[in-house]
Amino acid sequence: MLKSTDITRVLSYYDLGSIERVAATGHGFVNETAIVVTRYGRFVVRRNHYRFSLASVCYRHCLIDHLCQRSFPTARLVRNTNGSTVTIIDGRIYEVQEYVHGTDFEPERAGQIVDVGATLAFYHQAVVDLPPPEDAALPRYAPARITSLTEVLYERDVMGELHADLAWYDGRASVLRSALSDQQYDALPRVLIHGDMHPDNVRFAGDRVVALLDFDQVERDARIVDLADALVGFATRALPSESASWGVFRGPLDIPQATNLVCSYGQTAPLLPNEIAALPVLIEVLWLRGELGRVISTPEGAPDYHAAVLAQGKRFSEWMQQHTRMLIDHWSEAAIGRAGALAA
Repeated sequence: MLKSTDITRVLSYYDLGSIERVAATGHGFVNETAIVVTRYGRFVVRRNHYRFSLASVCYRHCLIDHLCQRSFPTARLVRNTNGSTVTIIDGRIYEVQEYVHGTDFEPERAGQIVDVGATLAFYHQAVVDLPPPEDAALPRYAPARITSLTEVLYERDVMGELHADLAWYDGRASVLRSALSDQQYDALPRVLIHGDMHPDNVRFAGDRVVALLDFDQVERDARIVDLADALVGFATRALPSESASWGVFRGPLDIPQATNLVCSYGQTAPLLPNEIAALPVLIEVLWLRGELGRVISTPEGAPDYHAAVLAQGKRFSEWMQQHTRMLIDHWSEAAIGRAGALAA
């Protein structure tokens, strides 16, 4: 937690005036942040987590500057008195950003979902020529990632209480791998993805996105990885039957909202047929990876709890199997309609 003495010391490197008020931020689980009000305005002071190297922080700062130069909605970094956006004190890396006034995501506002799609497409276009970070990452939602997680749990589940559930996940991974091979995944258009498209990282003014935040997880991958994350984060609907679930997700996709988001994205960055066909697979992998990851991250959990978590993944997989054809048809029709409108 950032103390007032830490914040005072950091701001001594900036020409932002005296501190009038300090408040904790409402978001963020990895880095330590605080909102600071001075006579020059409101700012966010951040102490980066130990796991972020100076090179990775500088890369992220270059990305943010690149986006700001292209008028992309995000929070600008503030330079210190030495002209740098990085301030190092006692070996810790600090930064200051302008505070963006905005509201949280409201699921009932369809206009916000539409603007999320447009903003994500704008982001992908803005970064299309940027080189990726030096550390290469594995494809995030390739079906093989499911198997790698079940292997971890097989070793941990010495009593075999989850073996039947894990066998189901392995079988489903095999089916998904047949639907989207490694070669087909590699053929998907790739960009520097945001990597963390969820509501906590987007601020709104009415229906308009005023800031996309948190670029800690950027990496080069299929651009529809971000689209899959956005669909799950912004275009899902909670089902009454899921209200007591111990699973990770609030519900399956809301098909009209999901179609609006995909169509809005495609108006700026048209999707290819192979991307539309692959998108349901990536979403299902996202769901299954999320449930397996929850079990891995809660080793102290009872077998019944872990079984309940894995059961949600099964239900969502069944939902996707029932609705894949409909989703592809809706998204393809939206793409055809858009092409026709452009031709006219």
